[in-house]
Amino acid sequence: MNWELLDEMAGENKAAEYVEIPDEGCGVYQEEILESESLEQIGEGVFLEHMKGLFHRMKGLIEGREECETIIGNPEKDMESWHMQDSDVSCAVCCQEFIAEQVTGREFTEQEFCDLAEKQGWFDPETGTALKDVGRILEYMGFDVTHYEGVTVQELAQMLENGEKIIVGVNNMVLMNPELANVPGMSANHAVQVIGMDVADPNNIQVILNDPGIPNGRGIRHSLDEFEAAWNTGNRFTISATKE
Repeated sequence: MNWELLDEMAGENKAAEYVEIPDEGCGVYQEEILESESLEQIGEGVFLEHMKGLFHRMKGLIEGREECETIIGNPEKDMESWHMQDSDVSCAVCCQEFIAEQVTGREFTEQEFCDLAEKQGWFDPETGTALKDVGRILEYMGFDVTHYEGVTVQELAQMLENGEKIIVGVNNMVLMNPELANVPGMSANHAVQVIGMDVADPNNIQVILNDPGIPNGRGIRHSLDEFEAAWNTGNRFTISATKE
């Protein structure tokens, strides 16, 4: 374990601004298989009200941008740090590793970060990382980390525009199958890094993620509706991280 390298980066950190976050794990995949009968009980209609006025929600961000500037954030660069997580519960640790490498230009390993987080009580190899502890590794390394809930799409886009690094809590099954959003018990169980937004088409905005939980998670794209359905399961839990 390269403690010296991590300790070298640890300095006096500003206190993060925390909201009250329930002590729920972020990284434990739901293992129950939903039977077809359960899916049939979802009922008719869309699980979330269709996002009306999508253009107006993003208008302030799109206006004034050059025609070629349709990507918010730096996804091409940030996706270079992606790798698939080594265990079912290390997604939040992985996302923090991604950010550390992107910002510092140094290479780390998931195991180094897991060892550090476990030693500090921020990670349990059986249950993962509690939402309230997502970002603690980055704080240890001298990042300024802020926790939010109820973040809007415009606020998320503005964070990307400002160069902030972002991790959000989602439900992994809803992210893949938004129709499951209305199934009882769906809550945030997975962490992903938001690395960009493609606003070329205001009626089909794409959210670009580094998702450590799936083999094709490097720079994977989801429609805004798909992303919000999964993000809503955790009350739009979000952390932003910056480092001078």
